[in-house]
Amino acid sequence: MKKVELREFWESQQVATRNKILLEVADRCHNSIQTVRAWMLEYRKPKGLYRDALANYLKDNFQVEITE
Repeated sequence: MKKVELREFWESQQVATRNKILLEVADRCHNSIQTVRAWMLEYRKPKGLYRDALANYLKDNFQVEITE
């Protein structure tokens, strides 16, 4: 499993994939798309269960592990 920083992973994705990630993670975490985008750009850090949900989503769908 590849280990990458969240922003590095985000910037390596195509626009269509980014939009899919935003929609699916926002739905899973019951947050807005803008909040998830802020997490992906590392303007804010997800806390607790949100962090776990994001990490699990990326691990299951993209086989990457996010480093801090």
